[in-house]
Amino acid sequence: MLAGFIVCFIVGLFCILMGFLIWKKKYLSFIAGYNEHTYKGDKEKLAKAVGLFTIIVGLLTVLLPFGLEFVSEFFGLLFGAVITIGSVVLVIYVNKLNKPTDPK
Repeated sequence: MLAGFIVCFIVGLFCILMGFLIWKKKYLSFIAGYNEHTYKGDKEKLAKAVGLFTIIVGLLTVLLPFGLEFVSEFFGLLFGAVITIGSVVLVIYVNKLNKPTDPK
């Protein structure tokens, strides 16, 4: 049981670190599928959206074993639903951002 807490803590901290590097340090190459030459949208908004989502996933991952242990197994279903719905919303938002900026 302790191993699950440790693994979730380490994975959560790793996600938080990656989110920070994407958002604040603009390491966009950490984003899967990102291509500097084909992305035409606002890179600042992309970094913020993906970075914040990754940090939120990291925080939820750190909290997951506590929710499973002290609340109920329903917390795991809620965790999966939040990650799935958040991923779909993020993909839609990033695709809307990938429009060429208007030169006007």
